[in-house]
Amino acid sequence: MTRLASDHAHRVVGLYGDPTVSWSILLEAELGVAAAEPEKLRARLSAAVQQYPHLGALPEIERVTDLAAVRDRFASAPYERAAPLVRVAAGPETLLIAAHHGALDGLGLLALLGILLDVPVSSAATGIGERTGRTPFALSAVQRLAEALFAPPGRITPDREREAVGDVFVASHEPGLRLGAAGFVTAAAHATERWNRAHGARTARVVAALGASRRSGAAPEPVHDSAFFRLRLSPAADVAAVLGAQPPEPDFPARSSRLARLGTRLLASRLGSTFLVSNLGLVSTGDTVRSLAFYPAASGRSGVAFGAATTGGITTVTVRARRRDFDARAAAGLLGEFRDAVRDQAARPRGGEPGDVPHQ
Repeated sequence: MTRLASDHAHRVVGLYGDPTVSWSILLEAELGVAAAEPEKLRARLSAAVQQYPHLGALPEIERVTDLAAVRDRFASAPYERAAPLVRVAAGPETLLIAAHHGALDGLGLLALLGILLDVPVSSAATGIGERTGRTPFALSAVQRLAEALFAPPGRITPDREREAVGDVFVASHEPGLRLGAAGFVTAAAHATERWNRAHGARTARVVAALGASRRSGAAPEPVHDSAFFRLRLSPAADVAAVLGAQPPEPDFPARSSRLARLGTRLLASRLGSTFLVSNLGLVSTGDTVRSLAFYPAASGRSGVAFGAATTGGITTVTVRARRRDFDARAAAGLLGEFRDAVRDQAARPRGGEPGDVPHQ
């Protein structure tokens, strides 16, 4: 069953899954109580793996002695066939969970957090339900190929380009913000424009990727059940209206050909989106968790993902960026642009966001 779980997780990522990244998503919880001993955490995880065999083999629970080093390894190490699809490390007041995105989505990570802490964890996200794509996968694939060849999505201008592996991670804690999908996407688009302008580059053909849960976060389970949106944004776009009219991307086929995989690898630098945005929403953990930092997978043209999660009156916004193009200082600068744009969006009068979708 372990091999089947591993194969299934890699298939979920699909033909458009950038083969140069690990597809590891991370959730970092700063706890308000001491973490349980590794033996107890492993027993809880063992029960979850037995109930949800798609999680793959049971991993060891690591102790956090150097959080940055463990985070980097959890994020960058590939998930080999038959290896565990979940990674867990615990410190005195920190719990770090990583998983292959084909096994768990953002709400799935939250569910696993609740299992490990043995407390009810939920999100206010209501999900998009059965909303499906209207374009057949084959036609969508042809459209994406033409886009990659002739008019690839714009990118966030790299601060540097050198040989380096993995990603950089930065986070900022803000007073609790109530901002929907459209607000965070708008903030990411504005941050991109400001960043590029400061680096002497134009911002054209912005394509925002958005991860959206199909299910409610009221009682999440450790599964993957998400949709994926690609939003083409003009400079003055009403993101809520674009999102309301845009169907999700079609699901990937069960099988892919060698030719398709080779094409994806060759065009990896031109496929994808300008950036990805994913928000876990307003998360309830009782008094167990003080803050949550969510790091979605960073792939596509820029290799940049913006994340957000709110709990305990704190909204944590994050940037995960490809280390080849951004060092820690540059990532912090990009996070500053995103944080300021999020503040601007949160300060706007709220008359509702028609067409917005609750997402992970």
